[in-house]
Amino acid sequence: MSFKLKYDENGNLMNPVNELKKCLMETYENETLDIFNGYEINTKHGSTFQINHHEKINFKLLPSKEVKENLKCDFKLLHGVGESTDRKLKNEGYGNLEDLMEHPKFGERADELLKILDDEENIWEIVKNRYSSSHEKVLACASLNENSQFIFLDIETMGLINVPIILIGIAMIYDDEIEVKQFLLRNYSEELAILSAFNSIIEKDSVFVSFNGLRFDIPFIKKRLENYSIKSDLNNQHIDLLHFSRRLWKNKLPNCQLTSIEEYLFNIHRINDVPSSYIPNYYETYIKTKNIGPLVPIIKHNRMDIVSLALILSKMHEQLF
Repeated sequence: MSFKLKYDENGNLMNPVNELKKCLMETYENETLDIFNGYEINTKHGSTFQINHHEKINFKLLPSKEVKENLKCDFKLLHGVGESTDRKLKNEGYGNLEDLMEHPKFGERADELLKILDDEENIWEIVKNRYSSSHEKVLACASLNENSQFIFLDIETMGLINVPIILIGIAMIYDDEIEVKQFLLRNYSEELAILSAFNSIIEKDSVFVSFNGLRFDIPFIKKRLENYSIKSDLNNQHIDLLHFSRRLWKNKLPNCQLTSIEEYLFNIHRINDVPSSYIPNYYETYIKTKNIGPLVPIIKHNRMDIVSLALILSKMHEQLF
């Protein structure tokens, strides 16, 4: 939806964030939360509001077989093997771990690693412990998970520390569709309910995919749960795309902000988007006036962030190996 915004005599937009909010409030003055295609849900800690969204997506990662074959040729995954030893073994004719099983010193270690690679259970931990968190081989290990295990995650909050979470957005991939679920705080008393709704979806084998979620989103959720004296176990595998973005594109893009990546890689240009720093102001206006207008760009902003995570992860895998 577009709006007629006000400009000054020089053609400059007059306080665009406030003007947009006024237009939204006028446009949605008589509307209710029903416009969001959502409904009330019940959790063990009360009720809250869930918004659903589905859209088609072209999501492809490297084939897991290709990733495992690549890892089988990486002797540096073995304890005690560095660059020089890896190179020496390759020069001696050892091409992969199957070959290396015949080696008098590294044969037993190669056999153990092969068994792990076949089981796929602890591969990510081994690769992560060997390489930096932003290394391409750590990113490649995403392929060893089922698409349905990924939890694309983004939260909106009232600030940076010790304040409520007002929206938790997650998405999951099913075949050629991405399904977004957003848990919205209709009032501050529902924060525990949205945290509970989020927790109920997370499984032991869920894999978080975020943009700076390792430092912000997941620690923030944990702190809010602690605020309600609820223990949480959210130490799942976590693919933070911010780290990989900087490694892959820091010299190719003006910056590695999410919106910049969207624009330069996918030609996505956000219209009437509200910067994250203004979201608390918009939400507070909704709380005070009960006008849902200011919620519209918050919900859209969060949803676009989540869908972009899936697009970016897929794009990154196009550039591996």
